[in-house]
Amino acid sequence: MGRERRFFLVERYVPSVEAPAVAESVRRLNAGTRRDARHLMTLLVPHEETCLSVFRAHDAAAVGAANSEVGFDADRVVEVQVFPGTSTRRRGDPR
Repeated sequence: MGRERRFFLVERYVPSVEAPAVAESVRRLNAGTRRDARHLMTLLVPHEETCLSVFRAHDAAAVGAANSEVGFDADRVVEVQVFPGTSTRRRGDPR
């Protein structure tokens, strides 16, 4: 494939992690300087001890490197297809 940006799902097994720790890791991801992997969102599933993140990047290696650089290591990175839904944000809601 060329240099187009694709979507990647990062899976992490995170036993006993609390939401504030995930929020801090996400803050570090968003503050990172890498231009080849952009963090889009992270979901924490506490009862499953799982954390999922979505990135837009050129390749899986860039996604892995972005996570490693901030100490939020991935157990698995896979390319995914994204099908956007309608926004749940209403006009006037803060971003």
